[in-house]
Amino acid sequence: MFVSGAVVAFAARRALVAQKPNPFGRSAWVTVGYALFFWATVSWFSWRHPDWMLCYFIDATTLPMVAVHMLFALCLVLAALSGHTLTAVLLQRQQTFAAIAVLLGGALTWFGLWGITIDRYMAMGSYADWVQGTTTLLTESSAAGALNLVGVIQVFVGGTLLVSLARSGRRLRAR
Repeated sequence: MFVSGAVVAFAARRALVAQKPNPFGRSAWVTVGYALFFWATVSWFSWRHPDWMLCYFIDATTLPMVAVHMLFALCLVLAALSGHTLTAVLLQRQQTFAAIAVLLGGALTWFGLWGITIDRYMAMGSYADWVQGTTTLLTESSAAGALNLVGVIQVFVGGTLLVSLARSGRRLRAR
């Protein structure tokens, strides 16, 4: 979500520069909305496959999953707003290189986390299955189709929001 927030700030660059020093506005609300949308679209996996969502680091049956799910939503919103706000302020100060560095730093962190957890995400099962080494490959699990559908929906909604922000910035500049 940090990277998503930074990308939203880049898409809304013209509007952000026009409203400086305030880094908030429509693009910040889009960032929050997309983070909550993302949370809603992965909620099914959180309830259906909680151990997988927790990367098998802890047995989900030992946690208050409603509280974990709410905390997850808060973390997504804070990460998205952090990426957006850092990038927006740097863009407003015309420090494009630093804004790109924030985006790339977020992407590097994201891909680094994927790199060290990819084996856990590619395995579907319970915590006990993971410990015993009897998980199913994600691509062969019942969740694979839903995961692909959710990914397509997320990209479509995210792309539509980015295009909308970029277009509104162009209209702003034309005035």
